[in-house]
Amino acid sequence: MTSLLVRQLWSGLTASSFLRPTIQIQPAIRTKMARRIQRNRIPTHSKPSNTWMQKKAVSRTAEAEPVYDDEFAKRKPIDKVWLVKEYPVQSWPLDTVLNWHREMVQPKILNSLDSFVWARLKLDMTTSKKTKFLESIKGLVTFPHYFEDRPRKNVVLFCRLPEHMKAAEKHGAYMFGYSDVIKQFERGDVTDTNYEYVLCAPDVYADILHLRKKISKDKFPNPQFGSLHPNVDKMLEKFIRGKEYQSAKYEEARGIVELRFGIINMSNQQLEENFKALLEQLCTHSQTKAGPFVLGSSVYCPPSTEEFRVDVAPYLPEEEDVLDKKESAKQVVDDLIKKSAPDVGDELLKSLAKK
Repeated sequence: MTSLLVRQLWSGLTASSFLRPTIQIQPAIRTKMARRIQRNRIPTHSKPSNTWMQKKAVSRTAEAEPVYDDEFAKRKPIDKVWLVKEYPVQSWPLDTVLNWHREMVQPKILNSLDSFVWARLKLDMTTSKKTKFLESIKGLVTFPHYFEDRPRKNVVLFCRLPEHMKAAEKHGAYMFGYSDVIKQFERGDVTDTNYEYVLCAPDVYADILHLRKKISKDKFPNPQFGSLHPNVDKMLEKFIRGKEYQSAKYEEARGIVELRFGIINMSNQQLEENFKALLEQLCTHSQTKAGPFVLGSSVYCPPSTEEFRVDVAPYLPEEEDVLDKKESAKQVVDDLIKKSAPDVGDELLKSLAKK
């Protein structure tokens, strides 16, 4: 009992303040300690600096191209199962691939007979210069066998001849005419949000040059893009019924285009003709005479996950020079434009070609 009282008394004495030694920190010492604490403190946010704004080069590992010798390329698997690394990648005829996809979409399997058939095409983005490559390509392709896959595009046509107006009415143009349409653009009643493309007949092109500030540069009529063409009927069909495509690069010298070219319930002949039209249109973007522009292709049909490589050699254009053919076609179009519209001179056509 006595020891307990002594313990309580001693704890009370130690808790009192008069037995504790007090250390008074001088102001100068306190300031130095505060500076050390601030110096070692981790900042809550990084300070703005030019070094943080610099772009860091990201090293991309390019996909190695398979190098086949003659003996390895001639190998063909005999059995139904083979080692992939021992044989070259197999390419199949397009009609065979279409039949395989058609079996997968039957009602007993996937029950999707209205699925779109997609093509994934590998492109050669090299040019005549070894250090220069194409950034990307885009355009429109008109398939010989049309199929609906998206809403109809709104197209504006500047024209004044009766046959041009009849063609615009036949194809279902969003707006067409001459003075009335020009006045609507001048007042600002029609903007870029109301249409996808602006087309023009060559005989009225000089009358719409003052609308360049009203129409965006990408949508203003240009013979390089085909939106200024003497054959108005063909031009309307291309921009209303055509399918848009745009490439994406996965290497500096390689690109890919993915586009639907038909529906699986179409016949093999119709799909093959659409596929050939797609390859011919893509080859017009070629910038070199060495080798084909389309290096390979594969075809798939969602919701199926199967994808088969297709032999594109039978569908590529003939070995005649594609660049000379494209240049001659451009010269014919320029001559027809000059003939139908004398106001459009060489200087204006050259300035449009540079855009």
